[in-house]
Amino acid sequence: MKILVRLGFYKPVIEAMNRIKFMVQARRMKRDGLEMLAAADKTLSAMGVRAFISFGTLLGAYREHGFISYDPDIDLGVLDTEIPKDLYKRMEEGGFRLIRRNYIGSTGRVIEETYQYRKLHLDIFIYYREGDDLYCDVQQKHETKEWKEANNSNGFPCERCYVPYCDFERRDFLGLSIYMPVDTDGWLRAMYSDSYMTPIKNWEPHESKTRRVMIEERSYRQYF
Repeated sequence: MKILVRLGFYKPVIEAMNRIKFMVQARRMKRDGLEMLAAADKTLSAMGVRAFISFGTLLGAYREHGFISYDPDIDLGVLDTEIPKDLYKRMEEGGFRLIRRNYIGSTGRVIEETYQYRKLHLDIFIYYREGDDLYCDVQQKHETKEWKEANNSNGFPCERCYVPYCDFERRDFLGLSIYMPVDTDGWLRAMYSDSYMTPIKNWEPHESKTRRVMIEERSYRQYF
């Protein structure tokens, strides 16, 4: 990988590999995604956690009335005030294996956990309250380094996504009752801009007016 970085081939090679992985995962999602979402909801609800769909999963539910065809995983959000200390252990009891945790290096604050359910991935983003907003931090690719080198040095840049604070309610999603933010429109405008109802392939947040901002803190990965 270091050779690819020096030769300038790292980014295109990684992008090609990711496209293949996304295609495979998207097919699995189409087949088994709803089963995983139902299992996650059942497991988290048993802990008293209101796990709500977020990011691409929320966008698909609202705009496509289902999963986005090219989405490789499921995105859930949970409030930091509702998370039990033994979350990963209780997730394991529900058939989910913790494979990665992203955290802020300076404080150790967890921002995201990724679980594997059979061959599918579930991303759980931690949301925090700030005034009239909620926010979660999302790890981005390193500016120049491959991930192992970045993780062992100065970490990864982070993007903070603000959404309006609101309650959550269960709504129908492909026959499954799942939590969604009451102000779904406000959330999607904050995440994807006012034009979120128009599908845009290879959409980038910096190209649109959203409520995503880069923060100074760097994040790191812990694998299990």
